[in-house]
Amino acid sequence: MRVRIFSWAMAAAVVLAPGIAVSQEVALAPTLVIPAAPPVLSPDCRSKLSIGERFRRPLRALNRAVRAKRNVKVLAIGSSSTVGVGASSASATYVAKLETSLEGSIKGMNFDVVGRGLSGEVAQGAADRMKKEVDETKPDLVVWQVGTNDALRHVSLDKFKTCLSTTLAWLAEHKIDVVLIDPQYGAVLTKDEHYERVVAAVAEVAREARVLLVDRFEAMKELQRERGDTFYLTGDNLHLNDRGHRCMAEQLTRAIVAGLLQADSEQPTSVFYP
Repeated sequence: MRVRIFSWAMAAAVVLAPGIAVSQEVALAPTLVIPAAPPVLSPDCRSKLSIGERFRRPLRALNRAVRAKRNVKVLAIGSSSTVGVGASSASATYVAKLETSLEGSIKGMNFDVVGRGLSGEVAQGAADRMKKEVDETKPDLVVWQVGTNDALRHVSLDKFKTCLSTTLAWLAEHKIDVVLIDPQYGAVLTKDEHYERVVAAVAEVAREARVLLVDRFEAMKELQRERGDTFYLTGDNLHLNDRGHRCMAEQLTRAIVAGLLQADSEQPTSVFYP
């Protein structure tokens, strides 16, 4: 596969006493290798109609950070999925998987994905603590998993959308890239019409705010109709199991890499890709 390669050299000069020759040593940092295309999803996570990303957007701030430094910080904020509920271990959570997946896709980079999840939290709760979390983490990218608890608690759609829009505007003012993740799909969950209204509201706000949306709802909907809810969800038909966490990380990695590549090329932003 064709790759784009960027490297930086760090030169260290050792100056000795007068009369003694000056020696110079050059140490090369690990080569930064950005793939020419987003990574392919595994068979478990690959749907026929949609791969889970919508409203493709260039991640310009993240792109600059990747090229300026070797350590990039990602703030993952949200509720139970971000906490890791349903995963069999800390290493099986989407937050942990995202870190290793990004490092596997973009060679030579160290990604520090900081999980700040709070079980049961609605969007307003995450919005209220966003400034504090950003101040403490100083992220180059924010991944916001949002909407599930708002849907389950029947939070007003207007209130929900206002919360999202206001918080995304604040992040944009501070030049921080954002990826939104909408609620998970489950046959039991969608028996409540308000649930899908919240999913649609996330998409509406993402479109208006021009931020990238990882549409796990549609991706899971197609796959789970073929394989059943328990393929991606735990026995409570709500929380992600290990496979669900892994697929979420894969979808995010693909979307993030695509956003970096688009920031390079600045192609039109209103496209989907296979």
